[in-house]
Amino acid sequence: MQVNRDTAVSLYQQIADALTRQIEEGAFAASGKLPSEHALMERFQVSRVTVRQAIDCLLRDGHVVKKQGKGTFVKTQKVQHDLHTLRGFYDALIEQGIEPRTRLLEFSSVTPPPAIRKLFGDVDGPFFRMKRVYMVDEAPIALAWAYLPPEAARVSWEQADIKPVYSILEHVLDIRVTRANVRIRVQQAGAEIGKALGFAPSAPVLVMERESFDVHGAVKEQTTFYIRPDRYEFTLSSYGPLPIGSSIREVNEQTKEKRADPARAGPAGRSHRAAAEPPKKE
Repeated sequence: MQVNRDTAVSLYQQIADALTRQIEEGAFAASGKLPSEHALMERFQVSRVTVRQAIDCLLRDGHVVKKQGKGTFVKTQKVQHDLHTLRGFYDALIEQGIEPRTRLLEFSSVTPPPAIRKLFGDVDGPFFRMKRVYMVDEAPIALAWAYLPPEAARVSWEQADIKPVYSILEHVLDIRVTRANVRIRVQQAGAEIGKALGFAPSAPVLVMERESFDVHGAVKEQTTFYIRPDRYEFTLSSYGPLPIGSSIREVNEQTKEKRADPARAGPAGRSHRAAAEPPKKE
C-alpha cells in the first residue's frame, strides 16, 4: 500500500489510519503482533521516524500496546460481565462472541473449609471441589475454585471437564438455580493464582465470589473466580432518580431558605442576633 504524498494529511497519520482500519477489520488477531518497523517501512516506503510516529498515534488512541523486547501488539478489548442478569462466567464470555477454552485442574472429594460448610448449612456427606482455568486467545483470563454439594458424587470427570458449573447443576444434577449472591473485590494474586494467570504474586487480581441458590433457598454451589483485571470488567445498569439525591436537594433548598430568611435560622441565628444588638434597658 502506498501513501498519498500530495495531500495535506501527514504520512504518519495516513499509516496510522490504514493500520487502524486493519485492526477494526480483524486483520490482526486479538493480541496479535503488528508488523515490525522494518516491514512497515518497506510496505509504505517511508522512514523509520514516520513509522514510529504512526505507532505513537495508535498507542495514544488505545489501539495497540508495546511489550518490552517483543514488539507492538493489538490491544485486547476487555470482556464485559453484566451483573444485571444471572448467568455463568462461561456464558458471559459466549454472550460476547468469545469462545473460551478451559482446562480442568481438579475435581475431587474434599473436606471443605468451615466457612464453606457453614454456607451450605446442614448437609451430610463429602463436598466436591473443582478448579478450572479459563483461556481466551490462548492466554489465561481466570481461575475458578468451585465447591459443590454431596450430590456432585454423580458427576464424572468427563462431565466436569466439558460442562460449566451451572450446566452441571441444571443438566446433570437437576438443580434449578433461581438466584445468586455476588461479591467483587481486589486482592494480591499470591503464588498459586499468580502462576495460573501469568502474574507476579504481588500483582492485583479481581475476585468474584458467588453463591447460587435453588428454588428452596438452599446454597447449591460456591465459586470464587480470580480474574485478570486487564482483560475483564463488570458492568451494572442503575436507574434513578435515587432517594438520596432528593434528600440532598431538599437539604440544600432548606439551607438556602434559612440564609434568605434569618428569622428561620433557629437558636443559633437568634443568639447571633442578640449578641449583635445592644441590651435594652427595662
